[in-house]
Amino acid sequence: MKGPYEFLIYIRILQQAYSRFRLAVSVLNALIIAIVFYVILLLLGLPAFASFYWQDSLLLSSLPVTISLAFGLIVATLLRRRKKARFFEILGPELSEKARTAYDNREVRSVLMESLAEDLKSRLSKIKPAQVLDFAQIKFRAGAVVLLALATIFIAQSQISADITPADFQVISDIRDRALDLLQNEPSQPTTQANFSGNIYGNPSLAILNEAKLELVLYPGQGAGSMSQRSEPLDRLFSQSPPGEASAVPSELYIESLPPQNREIIKRYFEMLSGSNI
Repeated sequence: MKGPYEFLIYIRILQQAYSRFRLAVSVLNALIIAIVFYVILLLLGLPAFASFYWQDSLLLSSLPVTISLAFGLIVATLLRRRKKARFFEILGPELSEKARTAYDNREVRSVLMESLAEDLKSRLSKIKPAQVLDFAQIKFRAGAVVLLALATIFIAQSQISADITPADFQVISDIRDRALDLLQNEPSQPTTQANFSGNIYGNPSLAILNEAKLELVLYPGQGAGSMSQRSEPLDRLFSQSPPGEASAVPSELYIESLPPQNREIIKRYFEMLSGSNI
């Protein structure tokens, strides 16, 4: 029993080259779509926002790049599936019909099939992948990827991107903070709500200093403006002590204990007092 027809070897070689060609086109399409999508995010300022608020996390700061690559890959895969593989059409009108017919009847053994197989063997062995595959599509897409990458670098370093700061995304920042509060079961209290409860201290509030939130809590004190608190009277016990003996202290010892700059004045004062008593 004879083995498979030899023309199938050349069919398989061309099919593998065609599959690699389609894969390369799909990858380049994914890169083009991803770069275009990232440029849109760059113009909106989302990469700057992510790198500023999540600068300590490489995973979160590179989230716009990850999303762009995933979006490009998904769209390119959908495009590839919609465009079915048409391998035999790249062989030309005449040869494609013969190759398709012979491939469909590759299990059949007949005189006509053997004659067709020999003809395909001689013709397919002379065909190289570069002769039937449109490599200009790959070159065009590769050039588009390079140009888009350069444009992305230019936009990232230009004034267009520099004018967009994370302060422009205060609404997004507030939504993020509220989402974190909900996850932690600590809903944030609105700071602009009027206080009609009579409590002058209000609820704990937040202050922002260089994008860092500081919790400020005001407690009642005993200074001006503090509220008095009622308390029950307390009975206090005082113990008696024996009376001490009073003793006179010479004025010289008293004057020596005074500051040097005031000694002379105080000494004169006492001398005037003693003179007037006399």
